[in-house]
Amino acid sequence: MATRATVQAIVDSALAELGLPSAIVGSSNQGQLVSQAVALLNSLCLDAVSVHDWQFLMLTANYTGDGIQSAFTMPSDFSRQVNQTQWALNNKRPMIGPLSPQQWGWTQYGIVSVGVYFRYRILQNDFTIFPVPGVGEQFAFYYITQNWAIDSMGIPKATLTAPTDVPLFDSRLLITGLKLRVWATKGFDTSQLANEYNYMLQAQIGQDQGAPVIQLSGTDGFHYIDTSNVPDGSWGV
Repeated sequence: MATRATVQAIVDSALAELGLPSAIVGSSNQGQLVSQAVALLNSLCLDAVSVHDWQFLMLTANYTGDGIQSAFTMPSDFSRQVNQTQWALNNKRPMIGPLSPQQWGWTQYGIVSVGVYFRYRILQNDFTIFPVPGVGEQFAFYYITQNWAIDSMGIPKATLTAPTDVPLFDSRLLITGLKLRVWATKGFDTSQLANEYNYMLQAQIGQDQGAPVIQLSGTDGFHYIDTSNVPDGSWGV
């Protein structure tokens, strides 16, 4: 699990390691350097959200059909989907998609066979499903939230504004990244700082969700009952 710290602690550590003075974030005497450091920390976190499907930013979206509606509004904190996690829960099958505009046009205007699989497309920030889900049909997928920080009360938020705010990313990762960005704005050589940050970034990505056992033979040692050993369909089970 990531070791987290407040904005104040991250800024203090980064500036101290660079030999630069710090001050209380948000205070009247924080100065341009601390203001810039907070802005850079915000941009660092925003960029970090997009480079990996962080498990601590992963939430579940759930929808239930009413027999009429085919487009469902994304969660208010939606950032992006986690690929290949879209499932039709009633028939326990994965959804096909996301369809391209051309494929979606074929489902809407062509002569199509519905079959047993639901298809989807993200259109106008809606999760749009084909065919129209029947009453009680349930769907779910994982997504990455925009809220990558919490305030002092534990309420999620998408920007750092107070010294007591806590980014959800590992504090050491953010300290190394903030040092790199502050130094870069000063026009100094950043090669060593870049190596330090990239090392921490790759380490955090590698440790974020663990890793499966790699089978050198190319086959799994254990196998559940699924479509690889039982034909798809209803067998009265």
